[in-house]
Amino acid sequence: MAPSRFWGRRGLCTGAATACAATGLALLAGAAFTHPPQPPPAPPAAARTHDTPIPPAVDKNLPVLGPSRPVRITAPAVGLDAAVDTVGAAEDGTITLPDQGDHAGWYSESVTPGQRGNALLVGHLDTTHGPAAFYPLGALRKGDRLIVHRRDKSIARFTVTALNVYDQDTFPAESVYAPNTQPLLTLITCADWDTTTRTYTANLVVTAQPATDTKL
Repeated sequence: MAPSRFWGRRGLCTGAATACAATGLALLAGAAFTHPPQPPPAPPAAARTHDTPIPPAVDKNLPVLGPSRPVRITAPAVGLDAAVDTVGAAEDGTITLPDQGDHAGWYSESVTPGQRGNALLVGHLDTTHGPAAFYPLGALRKGDRLIVHRRDKSIARFTVTALNVYDQDTFPAESVYAPNTQPLLTLITCADWDTTTRTYTANLVVTAQPATDTKL
């Protein structure tokens, strides 16, 4: 996928994301936005469930955790390290975004990371101050590790399996938000800044499956 798909409103791209991570660029709290941020598309009703799917026999050896809300997410390969707030849905059904640019948001109508099912986390790409919590996502690659720290002190480890950019008018909500019989982590942020309309026109979706080892 072309790196330009991940550019933000200030011309930021995946190469810059890697450089920012390497230099330890501080993400800023108290985000300021030039316009209301574009929320992810509304999840279908099937995604708004805490029911635990019945696992198939082939999944019995996967690491599975009980419910406990996430408090922090890290991705050592790209320097992502963000606190996680709890977010819900707006009146139009879209997932609300965190108030602070340097925080991620866990969608409370999804399962918690590590449970069987599809755990949904959203976050801003950038603010007027610079890169935001999910700015490094475009620099991730398949096989990179995502680590979610949970309120009960347990840790859910995932391995990135896919990165896709979807135009907002054709966003495949049914598949992105679909329930799952095994633990799944889905991260969503903005993509494709349009300098004419001054808005994002797409979403970057990162999908990750449970890691079967404890390395970083």
